Amino acid sequence: MGYRANTHHLLAYLILVASINLMGCGSVLDPQGILTDTKSLFPEDADPAYQALEIVDTELLLQPLPGADATSLADLFTQLDTTIIDQDNELGLITISIDPDMREIIATALIDSGLIESVHKNYILPSQSIPNDPLFRLQPHLPQVNATEAWDITTGDEDMVIGVVDSGIDISHPDLRNKILDGYNIFDASNDYDDIAGHGTQVAGIIAAESNNRRGVVGLAWDSPIVAVKATNENGDSTSRHLAAGIMWAQANGAKVINVSFAPLWSNKVIKAAAQHVFNRGGMVVISAGNAGGKSKTGGYPEALFVGAVDGSDRIAAFSDRGPFVDLVAPGVSIQSTSLGSGYRTANGTSFAAPIVSGIVALAWSANPSLRPATIQSILSDTAIDLGSRGKDSTYGYGLIDAAAVVQAAADTIAEPDNKPPTVRITSPSAGSTLSGRSRIVVSATDRWGVADVVMSIDGVPTGTDTRKPYRFVVDTALFEGGQHTISIVATDTNGNASKPVTINIRFRGSSSGSSSNNSPGIRFTSPNNRATVGSSVQIEAEVSAKLGLATVEWLINGQSVFASPVGGTKAEVSYLWRTRNVPAGMHTITLILTDLTGKSTSANIELRTR
Repeated sequence: MGYRANTHHLLAYLILVASINLMGCGSVLDPQGILTDTKSLFPEDADPAYQALEIVDTELLLQPLPGADATSLADLFTQLDTTIIDQDNELGLITISIDPDMREIIATALIDSGLIESVHKNYILPSQSIPNDPLFRLQPHLPQVNATEAWDITTGDEDMVIGVVDSGIDISHPDLRNKILDGYNIFDASNDYDDIAGHGTQVAGIIAAESNNRRGVVGLAWDSPIVAVKATNENGDSTSRHLAAGIMWAQANGAKVINVSFAPLWSNKVIKAAAQHVFNRGGMVVISAGNAGGKSKTGGYPEALFVGAVDGSDRIAAFSDRGPFVDLVAPGVSIQSTSLGSGYRTANGTSFAAPIVSGIVALAWSANPSLRPATIQSILSDTAIDLGSRGKDSTYGYGLIDAAAVVQAAADTIAEPDNKPPTVRITSPSAGSTLSGRSRIVVSATDRWGVADVVMSIDGVPTGTDTRKPYRFVVDTALFEGGQHTISIVATDTNGNASKPVTINIRFRGSSSGSSSNNSPGIRFTSPNNRATVGSSVQIEAEVSAKLGLATVEWLINGQSVFASPVGGTKAEVSYLWRTRNVPAGMHTITLILTDLTGKSTSANIELRTR
């Protein structure tokens, strides 16, 4: 989008530059370079499929860096004259309203603030169906994926809940009305999730239509219930924000497998974050590849399954999008399913290939609920019928899904015990660094089965949690006393194994604002000296003060709380007797956290060496 250089916009830009600089957020880049190259602001724009999409032009989606101070964020939004429309704290997503003519300027200021990890347009995403009028009584896609053999092992389970994030479900349909466990309308924030577009009703029927009932069609996992999430407008179109919110609602309400038949999503960072959230909590999101018949160079994301479509002869459907993001293919031509008005119809599209995979994944987990998402993914790739070039390719992915082989392998697989925590490393900054302003903390955390979350603490106080790769945090040093501080990182895997704290000691450059103000609590260690060597026990002493009144002190050894007590007045001497007889030899960090009567906290450290 080019910049319309009129007086109004130039003045607005200069005001924003001045505002951001006053806030200490750094410089704003040259407007000529920014406003003619939106790909640097919105990475999705580099994908031609996203360039063709319409957007909600009055909205931006933001992902703040973990650790970003809420007050600083509020001040930033006020300076930019934006309003929060919606906020999902668990996903870490904020939706703000904007003037469309100021989109690139506002996005630049947000990124340049040091508080925001990424900014995204709110893309309007169509469902992926191609209607086909003739009605067939048969469902050839079921034998094509060997479903009948899979049903000899399982037909689903009442505890294996499947989420359908779509246009809702026809709640009166005889093949679906008894299958709906719960539902919600994310788009309108209401309990009316009845389908008027029809797409979600077709998807739901493919996955889990009531079966063996002498009427209608057969669902893949007919003994599994559905949670219906309506995430579209009356025309069946959705947005990045509503689909992500729908995924989160489905997971929070018991869904382990979640079907999302919309595209293109392979480059969508907002949907990626939601899929990571589900994966890290033991579930799986299944997404349609898309019906544009194009080719993308994007690799998708490993926490979701992307499904292309083949015809009845196992040839790739002409409409099916291709690229390295495709994981599997399933039948997507002349797929018969439930339709509005208690009817049945056939349709084409990757929208109807994806729910076939969702149903089979639900069967696999019904056969063996103990399996982890990564194990399910391995089974799917190992058992797929290779249709293209040997191995994974950009047309068929790993190949055609085979329900019988998938379910049999799942039933035969013994879940490996996992007692090993994630491997954690602080990659930036290095120990001993001096930080000032808003600084980023970058962490590497890896685990065979997946990292659920990474928590950063400063001086023993948790300040941010990141659940998505890459793991990055922001520290605003103006909110802390100048001097030495300890950054501590703990990562937990999807099985609950937590790493030992990985710590570095760094220095924060003092600031004339923030917690160093005259009313802020203060701490001064008086004995022993920093980095002293101590014997079998040592009395650690400090002076604490707070003009607004002292409330509590808490002592931590190497990030672990060991003692807390109330304290009164505005000045006091506090101490802690540390018995070190059974403590390993070496350097240890002692942290004292002081909280005043207003709830404001500060902390200070010393290091002591034990023999």
